[in-house]
Amino acid sequence: MNAIAHIDDVVFIQDQQVKTTSLKVAEVFAKQHKDVLRKLESLECSSDFNERNFTLVEYKDAKGENRPMYEMSKDGFIFLVMGFTGAAAAKIKEAYINTFNQMAAMLYNLHGNNECIHIGAVVQLKSGGPIYTVSQIHHDNNGFMQNAEVLWHNKGNLCRDVLPIACLSLETKNIIDSKMLNDFWASVNSYGMHKLNHSRNPNILAFNISQIYQCIDGLPMKSQLFAILMQSQSPHPVFMQHNKSIHSALFAKTIKCWIFKPVPLRNLGLS
Repeated sequence: MNAIAHIDDVVFIQDQQVKTTSLKVAEVFAKQHKDVLRKLESLECSSDFNERNFTLVEYKDAKGENRPMYEMSKDGFIFLVMGFTGAAAAKIKEAYINTFNQMAAMLYNLHGNNECIHIGAVVQLKSGGPIYTVSQIHHDNNGFMQNAEVLWHNKGNLCRDVLPIACLSLETKNIIDSKMLNDFWASVNSYGMHKLNHSRNPNILAFNISQIYQCIDGLPMKSQLFAILMQSQSPHPVFMQHNKSIHSALFAKTIKCWIFKPVPLRNLGLS
């Protein structure tokens, strides 16, 4: 089976839902895709569950031909892989489900469902200071939130600390957008957007985040950047989809990209 190191590539956000695909399941569990499709088509679940958790779509294979695959929710994934046995399969299932949960937390934070501090929340000390991302929450013996482990990016270094919940306040979306999002797109524009855009379609921008990290210094940690990019709206490129396979216009291969809708140059302040 494939290493779990790249498990974060198999879950994506589309249409405000956290999903994976039968193709990604086959890849990670080292199975033939046709066998995963056969397993999906023989699942003994209700029609209602099937409709809510599985969607038949198409993808282009290496030859450019359309092939069937299924998109599925976390519940659909769990139902599918219950029969995958063995110690290695168990570890992959656990990592897969953790990735689903992390992505769901990002989506949760994106829509402002943040009446209380949670993992993935963007916070700040009530007295001011850096903007943090909550990575863990520690509870007291009564089950109440006590401390939060927070991460932030300082001059290229990842910093970590544990702070009392009572000292933290949830940061506003406007501050995140105006600072971190502006800094990211300014860096991409400065480097040269055309050098990073893998899309062959002029109406779509496709960026591979790993490549951007190799080309541009001083970016925040990936988990923090992911949450920020999912909030990208005009005047910046508008977020559409995460982790989509694109036949690269820069390289002669298929590459995983974040998809954005471009905006007029005047909106970026480049005219």
